[in-house]
Amino acid sequence: MPGHVPAGMLRIPMEVQNPTPGVDAFGQPNETWATVGIVHCHVEVAATNEVMDDRGVSVRTDWRMLASWHPSISARSRLIWSDYGTTRTFNVRACWDRDQRRRRLEIEAVEVVP
Repeated sequence: MPGHVPAGMLRIPMEVQNPTPGVDAFGQPNETWATVGIVHCHVEVAATNEVMDDRGVSVRTDWRMLASWHPSISARSRLIWSDYGTTRTFNVRACWDRDQRRRRLEIEAVEVVP
């Protein structure tokens, strides 16, 4: 990921969601997702791997994103990309403000495949 990306390249608006604790109808604790804001991102593929899980062999795509700084994004967040009727979900694995100026965030995320 380049160190400096012009603001014009941050074209993709993504919804930022964070988990919030709650209680279901039976009194059991559960987590729901609450939208905390919108960030604009530059997105590129970091790696693609085959992984073995309960459903057999599947493909996992890791993404690298550069986003405008948002105080609520953390490693527990997820990003929602809605584009022309298609919705994609990305779980954030790591994020950091490399220059500590609160201008940009570098994010590593994994796409959630239903």
